[in-house]
Amino acid sequence: MSRLVGSSAGRRASAIWGAFALSCGVAYEASPPDSAILVLACLGAAALLICVSVAPRRLVTVAMVTVAIVLGALRGLSAVIVPGPGTLSGHLGTRPLVIVGYVRSADPGPGSTAIVDAAHLSDADTDGHVSGGVLVSGPLVPAVLPGDEVEIDASGLRPLDRRPGADSAQTLERGDVEALAVSPQVFVLLAGGPSLPRAIAWAQGQLRTAVDRALPEPAAALTLGIAFGIHEPLTAGVRAPLQDAGLIHIVVISGLKVVLIIGLVGAIARAFEWSRRRTLVVSLPTVAVYVLISGAGPAAIRSALMAGAAMLAATGARRTNPIPMLALAAALMLGLGPNLIEDPGFQLSFLGTAGILLLAAPIARRIPGPRVAIEPFAVTVAAQVATIPIMAGTFGVISMAGPVANALVLPMLPVMIVTGATGAILSALSPVLGWALLQLAGTGASAVTALASGMAAVPGAAIQVGNWPPAWSTAEAVGVVTALATVALMTRRSAPIR
Repeated sequence: MSRLVGSSAGRRASAIWGAFALSCGVAYEASPPDSAILVLACLGAAALLICVSVAPRRLVTVAMVTVAIVLGALRGLSAVIVPGPGTLSGHLGTRPLVIVGYVRSADPGPGSTAIVDAAHLSDADTDGHVSGGVLVSGPLVPAVLPGDEVEIDASGLRPLDRRPGADSAQTLERGDVEALAVSPQVFVLLAGGPSLPRAIAWAQGQLRTAVDRALPEPAAALTLGIAFGIHEPLTAGVRAPLQDAGLIHIVVISGLKVVLIIGLVGAIARAFEWSRRRTLVVSLPTVAVYVLISGAGPAAIRSALMAGAAMLAATGARRTNPIPMLALAAALMLGLGPNLIEDPGFQLSFLGTAGILLLAAPIARRIPGPRVAIEPFAVTVAAQVATIPIMAGTFGVISMAGPVANALVLPMLPVMIVTGATGAILSALSPVLGWALLQLAGTGASAVTALASGMAAVPGAAIQVGNWPPAWSTAEAVGVVTALATVALMTRRSAPIR
């Protein structure tokens, strides 16, 4: 545990940042009344008094943790949106209405899906400003880009489906969307001006066109997902086996892919004998562009924050410890957006990373065999143990074949990312340049599909669970925190006295 946390300063930092992140998320999720802040303040004062009488040397640390808890709770409560006339969630029901807003994100082409940030709503009884995101999809949705001002004519608004699926409230990175427009007809009122989201959408469109031109489906969609984490619709016959085999994560952006990109840049730097500073100058923009192109999901941002801090520390010959960095990343992200606590992408990222940090190495040491197969197996087992409730709630399935399937696929992933990404970029410049690389990437994607289908066909490969009770996720979170505290205490007690 000490190698993950580091010095006593690392333990204090982990406690302070972790306390802020935890209290921020809990306060937002539980939405307690304002009186709960008074209770928190009283508990904090009681903790300080106990510390003064029992362990006065820990007074400063306990005081800082207490302040972090109170500040985190205040930040979480401040972000809670109460349904009412000023929010879309206060206008749910079946009645004709018109919403004017701005496109936040959209799938390419007409008749696809888009998320619109509402600005104004009018119906028979209401005419005023509103806030919140609305999900629109259907044949009457034109091709739109982020930043476009649109008008939505709908027959009503309904809450997002709580069952696992493409339009579920638990779908990865579907955060801050309050309602689904019923039978929407969308009109573009004004095209958006130059902006970063619009530039990202244009770049994604160029990559999609290049890959679709060179590869058939589903190889094209899988290649885009594997190389960039760009979302492309998958048929049920392709998506279901990937979920059952525990391989659905390879077609979305993840911390693993960010780490692989950093590793590839590092390998190039070593080959050309770059200095640490030059490696940093190349690595940071590369990671930033990759994260933006992928859609800047919570997993990628978390991994980029941790990796960026590690690289900055490396330029000064300092070692960074993963647990404090993970706690700091959680505190920063939840401090900026407490609603991330409800995002399955955020939950999967942090629980999976914590599981890998704590369990992967011990599991790998106890399994004989070649490291090239054992390490991916151990990493997958560790991540899966930590994320079972989130995976079950998001996809409605627990994959028992995941560790074996990932042990076979993960060693191929760096090659598939390099060939797919390089081929797509070159093909966007000229179709001839990247054709061969895309064919190689498409062959790898087809192999992944075949492997997933074969693994999913094995009896007992997946357990269908339907809706996962939220109480089970809460129980796991409490168990993880208790386990971490126990391990830290046991490690500290077993440390030699100097």
